[in-house]
Amino acid sequence: MRVAQGDLAGAMLSFQARHAIAEHLAGDDPGNAGWQRDLSISHEKIGDVRVAQGDLAGAMLSYQASLAIAERLAGDDPGNAGWQRDLIVGYAKLGGMQPGAGWWAKGLAVVEKLTAEGRLAPRDAWMVEDIREKAAADSE
Repeated sequence: MRVAQGDLAGAMLSFQARHAIAEHLAGDDPGNAGWQRDLSISHEKIGDVRVAQGDLAGAMLSYQASLAIAERLAGDDPGNAGWQRDLIVGYAKLGGMQPGAGWWAKGLAVVEKLTAEGRLAPRDAWMVEDIREKAAADSE
């Protein structure tokens, strides 16, 4: 809500408070995938606000922290399509910030795998062509 209203400072404070809670819970129970995902999402949201604030270096760090957790969760449970979707989002966030670094190709590989297995959620069908185009443009 605060981001939509243009209150980036307020949004950052809210996301940082949520992040502190997520960090505490995830630290207390590292085996709890739900809490680990909450921590990943809090990193992502902080990254989004940092982008909006123009802090691209800070955003990169937040997105990388989010992706590291998403990669761990997806690796631990490759059958979980939700964790795989989180990988796609993480690759897309970094792909938008680091053209030519291969992030879009990584996202495309996950999208295509989920599609081939019939596990890509219908609400995410738009991702296939969008990420395919971005991966192609990124490799040129």
